[in-house]
Amino acid sequence: MIDKSKQNTLKVCLEDVGAHNRAILDFFFAKLGQHVFRCVDTQEEANVLLIDYDFPPARQRFESEYQQWQKPALILSISEVSIENAIWLAKPLTSRALLDAAGVLQQQLANSPQMQTSANPSANLIFQQSSGQSFVATTRPVLQRPPIQELSAATSVPLVDKLDEKMAAESGVNTQHSPTDSGSETFSVDTAKGISSSETSVSASLVDQPPPLPAQSTVDEPPPLPTESEKNERNLLLCGNQQDLEASAELSDDFYKDDSFFLSSLKDAVRLARQCQQGVLLNFPDARIYVLPEIHRIFCGIDTQDSEFTELISACNVKDGGKMHILSTREIHELNDMISQQASALYDLESFVWTSTLLSAQGSLPRALDPGKSVGLKHWPSLTRLENFPHVLPIAAQWSASAMSAFDIAKSLNIPQRYAFSFYNAANSLGLIEQDPDKLINTQSAPRPKDAPRGLFSRLLKRLVGG
Repeated sequence: MIDKSKQNTLKVCLEDVGAHNRAILDFFFAKLGQHVFRCVDTQEEANVLLIDYDFPPARQRFESEYQQWQKPALILSISEVSIENAIWLAKPLTSRALLDAAGVLQQQLANSPQMQTSANPSANLIFQQSSGQSFVATTRPVLQRPPIQELSAATSVPLVDKLDEKMAAESGVNTQHSPTDSGSETFSVDTAKGISSSETSVSASLVDQPPPLPAQSTVDEPPPLPTESEKNERNLLLCGNQQDLEASAELSDDFYKDDSFFLSSLKDAVRLARQCQQGVLLNFPDARIYVLPEIHRIFCGIDTQDSEFTELISACNVKDGGKMHILSTREIHELNDMISQQASALYDLESFVWTSTLLSAQGSLPRALDPGKSVGLKHWPSLTRLENFPHVLPIAAQWSASAMSAFDIAKSLNIPQRYAFSFYNAANSLGLIEQDPDKLINTQSAPRPKDAPRGLFSRLLKRLVGG
C-alpha cells in the first residue's frame, strides 16, 4: 500500500527565494510544514518550483528555463502575479497561505502523477489556479523560437563573396547574378583570364597587411572646477544670507522656517523605505524620486546642482502631489532600465537628504531646533560624500568635541551664524544630532590626581633612585 502523504510531499528548492525569505521558509519547514514540504538541492529534483518573483535573477531563470519544465510553481511577490500553472503568494508570507497553497498542490499532484516526475518539455497539460483554489486543465501552446529577421544585403554577403567581387573588379570579370529556382545565385563569367594571378596577389596583400590597431578609448575629461563667483552663488543657495542675531534676544516667529513640503515628503519616504526595507516611489508632478534603502541610494532625474532642482523644492505643495508607495515588480524593472541609461542620476541617500535640507532651509531653522540649546553629534558625518559649504569641517570638529549650542559654535569659531544653523539643520535631518541632555558627553580633560597609580617603569625608577 502506497503512503499518499509521502507520495504527495512537495519537494522544493530554496535557491531562488532570497536570503530573507529563505530564513522564513526554513523556520516554517522545520515546524508547521515539516510533513508537507521537503527541501531538495536543485530545482531539477523539485516537483514544485518556489520562485521569488521580485528577485531579478530568480525571475529571469524562471522565465527563460524553469517555466518550460511545466512544473507547478509557488510565486512569491509583493504585487499580484498571474502566470499559468502557478499560485501567487503575497508578501509578507504567512503560514496559512503556505498551507492553503500546499493543499491545492497536493491535490493536483495526487490527480496527476506525471506531474511529480522531472522536467518534461513535451508535456501538454498545464494547470492554472482559479478563484476557487483549483486548477483547470488547458492545452499549453508550444513554445516557438522568435522569427529571425533577415539582415540587409550589405551585411548578409559572406566574406568570400566580397573577395570574389574584389578580384573580379581587378581582373575585369563581369559578375551577373541570376536567381535560380532554389534561391541560390550563380555567376556568369565572361572572361576568366588572369583570375589565378589576381587571386594570388589579392590573397598576398591581405596576408601581408597588418591587422588594424584597436581604437584608442577616449578618456572623458573631468568637469572644470567652479569659479569663485559660482561657489559664492552656490553657498548663497545653501546657507542663505541672514544676518547674525543676539543670543540673548528672544527669537520671533519670523526666524523659524518649517520644513518645506518637498523636504517633509522626502523624510517620510526615507522613513517608510527604511522601515520596510523596500524601494519607495515619491511622485511629484515634475519629478519622480526613488528611495532605495537596500543599496543606500536615491534615484532622481533632476540634477541637484541644477536650478531646476531648487525650483522643484520651492514649488512643491500639497495639491500638486507628494504621494508615495512601495515599488511594484513592474516599477522595479522600469527603474533598472532607467539606472542603466542614466547612472549619473543615482545619488547617495544621505547626500541627497543633506543637500535637499540645505536648499529648503537656506540658513534657517525649524521650530523643533532651538539654536540656544546645547546639543551634540552622535558620530562624525561623512563629509567626503556630503556637499560642503564654508566652515563645515570646523563646525563638525567643534560639535564633536563637546556639547554646545549653535550660537556658541558660531561665537567660538568667529563665523556667521547661518553656517552653524545650516549644519545644525542638515545634520538633524540625517539623525546625527543628539538633543537628550542625559546622553550628551562632554569630553573635557580632567586633572590627574596626585595619588593616581603609576606605571611599571615609573615604579622601577622610583625604586632605583631610592624614592
